[in-house]
Amino acid sequence: MRVAVPDAPAVDAVTVEIIEAYYVISRGRQYVGMNGAPAPLSIGAVNEYLSAYGQRQCRREFDAVIFALDDEFRAAWVEKSKSKENE
Repeated sequence: MRVAVPDAPAVDAVTVEIIEAYYVISRGRQYVGMNGAPAPLSIGAVNEYLSAYGQRQCRREFDAVIFALDDEFRAAWVEKSKSKENE
């Protein structure tokens, strides 16, 4: 039985740029504690990225999206960590 694979969603250039920025910024992430929990990204890391690559979006919106993506990443890490503890 063949299952149809849905088409990839259309993603605009701004979204791609911000996701790529998050990827680059998060490469410098620090991990803390005995279990290596991901620390939140710092505003300094965002500033370093923007000084190297420039800024094309509104800074307030850019920061909000980067930190929202980071919150999602860290929340997913917590859930994954909890499920491993329960095994």
